[in-house]
Amino acid sequence: MNSVSEAAAKLGLTERHVRFLLKRGKLKGKKLGHDWVVFSLDYVRKRKPKTRGAKTASSGPVGRKPEEVWTEGSF
Repeated sequence: MNSVSEAAAKLGLTERHVRFLLKRGKLKGKKLGHDWVVFSLDYVRKRKPKTRGAKTASSGPVGRKPEEVWTEGSF
């Protein structure tokens, strides 16, 4: 048996996502009062986790065209 935080660490997920999976029945567990007890860690991700792209020095500010970027003394 595991707590939500232990299960999250072992599965590489957030605690919030583990609680979501428990509520949906994707992970086996039981709610005791306000807390969940996780019985089984049998869960396989169906998709790869999202990764955030690394910002490069040449990419500039996100969401703005180069001519819209304000610099000191440009007004």
